[in-house]
Amino acid sequence: MKRINYMFLTILVLISFLFIGCANKQATNSSSKEQQGVVAVKNNKRTIEFPNVPQRVVTLNQHATEIMLALGLSDKLVGVTHLKGETQSEYKEQYNRIPVLSDNYPSKEVLFGAKPDFVYGHKDAFEDKWIGSADELEKQNVKSYITQGALLEHATIQDVYDDISNVGEIFHIEMKAQDIIKNVKTEIQQVKEKTDFVDKRVQVLIFDGAMGNQVTVAGRSLESDLIRLAGGDNVFSHLEKNWEKTNWQEIVRRNPDVIVINDHATQSAQETIQMLVRNPALAEVEAIKKQRFVIFPFNDTNEGIRSGKTVQWLAKAFYPQLFH
Repeated sequence: MKRINYMFLTILVLISFLFIGCANKQATNSSSKEQQGVVAVKNNKRTIEFPNVPQRVVTLNQHATEIMLALGLSDKLVGVTHLKGETQSEYKEQYNRIPVLSDNYPSKEVLFGAKPDFVYGHKDAFEDKWIGSADELEKQNVKSYITQGALLEHATIQDVYDDISNVGEIFHIEMKAQDIIKNVKTEIQQVKEKTDFVDKRVQVLIFDGAMGNQVTVAGRSLESDLIRLAGGDNVFSHLEKNWEKTNWQEIVRRNPDVIVINDHATQSAQETIQMLVRNPALAEVEAIKKQRFVIFPFNDTNEGIRSGKTVQWLAKAFYPQLFH
């Protein structure tokens, strides 16, 4: 009888230990999940803490919208703004279900009318005449993320990867974000395998606009980096700012093979080409003589999932003989 009682007590003790162990494990897992819920993301000089996954998101630019859609986050979008062209075909169905708050950047009233808990887009929207600063939004319990490349001089493709990665972290879908980054890198690598062996790299002028003898060109910008990845050299890559002023004489001296034209709403790309062709000062420039112009659509110049495909079509325009 004593032996049976002893065995019974032993079993009870073992069960108690198992119960305590499971309880401790559950507490540890619960604590771990709670810690995973707080995400801290660096956004240039800001560190933004997200204690919860945002549920009501407004995107301020096409590139931000497309990153959200590519990450499978269309259900989180309560509004899109600043429409500058068509979204990519694979996302049109999702995109068409999202309310358009404004064709331009929204006012504060329009933005807050959508009751967002997170806004994401270019720094130009974060002005007082539009939605206000990130600090002001924070006071209204609205988190924000500003496109990394827009905050920096000398933006590169790495800043595009950082944006995608950071948004993935904010929404706890890091693996999905890494898959998108991998796809963009693969698209760029496919170009590199062809352009790495060209004898003479194409010399490129990135033209943004002109007034009299003052010409706005791209210096060390994301656009310049995309051209580098496509096998071209920006003839003004030595300039420190993203955009700087030069003159027609300096353009003649640098003699680009190709002129990349940013397609703005203020003047069509075709009107810009005609202006350049008719400029007698440029008559001996190689790009003018051979009529080599590449039109850069607005959405393709921005920091988003299009960057890999942008590098591909730039490379095809620079080196058509390599891509049959």
